[in-house]
Parts: sequence; structure tokens; C-alpha cells
Amino acid sequence: METLNPIAAEALKETKVRDTAAKAGGGQPTAADISQLTFAKLRDLRVHAQELRNRFARLLNRGSSLE
Repeated sequence: METLNPIAAEALKETKVRDTAAKAGGGQPTAADISQLTFAKLRDLRVHAQELRNRFARLLNRGSSLE
């Protein structure tokens, strides 16, 4: 018997629920679904951009006399 990681199993359940909901709704996302996805992706991009800025600043500071 194969055991699954509980986190992976939970993610699989969530995917199945979303797939079932998409099939029940004709496969077309609602405006609310698109809005949530858009804002989530925008937030993720902002976080990633901030991480890149921080990394770049650390690289610049590495060569300065302050460190």
C-alpha cells in the first residue's frame, strides 16, 4: 500500500473539488474566480519583485565598505 504525503493528498482533494466545480459550471470561470486569480497572481508578482530587489541590494552591499 502506498502512503501519500498528507499535504499532497490535501492538494489533490482541492484540485478534484475545483475540477468538479468547473465541470458543474460548464467550465467557464466566473468573474469572481478570475478576479481572485488575478489579484493572487499580482500579489505573488509583487512579493517576487521585492525579493529580487532585496537580493540585488544585498549583492550591491556586499562590495561596499559598510559591510
